This record gives sequence, C-alpha cells and structure tokens, in this order.
Amino acid sequence: MLHHWFLGTDGNDSTIRTILFDYREAFDLIDHGILIDKLSRLELPPSVINWIIDFLTNRFKRVKLADDCFSEWGTVPTGVPQGTKLGPWLFAFMINDLIIDDVHTWKYADDTTASEIVSKGGTSDAQNIVDQVVTWSSNNRVQLNQDKCKELRISFANQPAIFDPLTINGKELEVVKTVKLLGLTVKDNLTWNSYVGEVIKKVNKRLYFLVQLKRARVPPQDLALFYKSCVRSVVDYAIPAFYHCLPQYLKRELVRLEKRAISIIMPEVDYLTGLERLDIKPMKDHHEYLCDKLFKSIILNPDHQLNSLLPARYNTNYNLRKPKELQPPTNHD
Repeated sequence: MLHHWFLGTDGNDSTIRTILFDYREAFDLIDHGILIDKLSRLELPPSVINWIIDFLTNRFKRVKLADDCFSEWGTVPTGVPQGTKLGPWLFAFMINDLIIDDVHTWKYADDTTASEIVSKGGTSDAQNIVDQVVTWSSNNRVQLNQDKCKELRISFANQPAIFDPLTINGKELEVVKTVKLLGLTVKDNLTWNSYVGEVIKKVNKRLYFLVQLKRARVPPQDLALFYKSCVRSVVDYAIPAFYHCLPQYLKRELVRLEKRAISIIMPEVDYLTGLERLDIKPMKDHHEYLCDKLFKSIILNPDHQLNSLLPARYNTNYNLRKPKELQPPTNHD
C-alpha cells in the first residue's frame, strides 16, 4: 500500500484518493447462508463445509445483568465467534469477492481500503468506487458504518486538486489528514512524526513498569526479557515498512528510548556495555536486520506477494568495465 502511494506521487502532481471503509459490527452480522454459499463455490470438501456449519449453528448467548442474575438464553442467528482462529478466516472468505474494477484494494480482516491515482487535471472515479462497495455490502447484508468511513488525500502538488465530496447514502465522507491503518498512523504528507510520537508515549508508559520491576529486584536478564518482549516490540512493529523513510532525528529518538531502558536495567554501565552484557542487539542494527531479512525473503522467493514490486533484473551483453593497464613509473634522470 505504501509502495503504491509513494510510486503514485513520485515526481508528479498526482493525488491519491484513499477511501477507508468501516463495517458496523463486522463479525457479528455475517449472514450464515451467504457465507456457506460462498464457501461452497470455493470447492471446499463437503466435510469441511459441514464442520463449519456445525460450528456456526445452534449457538446461544445470554447477558449477565448482575451477580447471579442472567437474562434468558437466546439464539445467535448471524455472525462468527470472535476470539477464535477460524473467525477472521471466515470473514476473509466473506469479503473475498469484493473486487473493484481497475482500483488497488487492500483487505485485511474487517479493514478494507481502496486507492485511486488521479493525475493532474484528470477526473476522479472515487464515487464510483464507493458506490460499488455500497452495492456489494447491500447484496451481502453487510452494513457500512458511514460515520467511520473516511477519505485520505495524498498529494505533494503546490496547489492540490479540488474534488467533490464522496457520499454514502447521501452522507458525506469526512476528509481527514491522519488515519489509523492496521496499527500505523498515516498522514496525508506520508511523514511519520505523529506515529513516532505515539510510539514514544506508549514506550514511556511501559518503561514505568520496567522501573517498578527493577525496584522489586528482578534479575537483569529477566528485565531484559521484559524489555525485548513488551517494550522494544512496540518500536519494532511494522518497522520495515517505513524505517528507511525516517529522518535521522526520529531514529535517534527511538534509540534514546533503548538507552533509557538499558540505564534502568544496568545503571552502573554505559549503553553499549549494557547491551553486550544483556545480549541485546543495538536498536539501529536490529532494525537494519529486520529490513534486510524482509528484503531477502522477497528477492529469494518468487512467489512472495511483494516480489512483483521489485524491478526486473536488466542484463547486458556489453562489458561496461574498461580494463586498465598499469605500468610502473620510470625514473628519469
């Protein structure tokens, strides 16, 4: 998605119109009949389909009103159970046939995002995109949450283009400058200051617990385990997607968080010594490793979903290197 946005706005005055769709109670309102019909068309074994039917039907629920006070049991006619591994898969099967013509679409669980590149002076077809999603939702008995559907416009033109507002059932979609997308805060100028600020705030809260564990005399190795699993994991989230887009001052801000953590765990030594004793790779090296690991997994696997984003290798039959003949200098008397 980020690759599409950067590529679409690189060196031109194009505008990326991104529509973020939100479904109301997405997992709870799935129609079982429609879902089973779609599974049947995927040519799944009948035994698997029957097992899923048994998993979804004859489910009951009740509401706890107070201690030892419950409502009557009621049937659950729609939806897939949340908190299960099968639930997200079933929802993915449900929206698998949501296809918008000639538009980049990304679907992950109950998040659906569509983007359109509008060249300078060109016309936008974004309303048609919205209408297609609305029609699909109506046909599949899935409800869009109109208040939470947003539009993000990305453009680096000196004079951004003006577009008519998008509408869903007569209600205009809000045009926002910042969106929360799969855990990342994305701005319309594709900078990461806001997201890094959120990460710093979240990490500082967890460093407080690290201080409390230190005061409780938890061994340094256990503190290091807490740091790697509960603190640095916050910084590492999706880092390969944007690490090389970060300016140096933001990278230093992230490293400063690790320096603070090491000073809490081992205040008697400096940062690098503490990392060595705790067997922790420096954050900068760790992030470079994560980026390299992702890149290698892409180039070494032709079936990787991101492999198609890499440019094709260009081979030439010409020798582009000119051989050099070196001769020792001669002395002239």
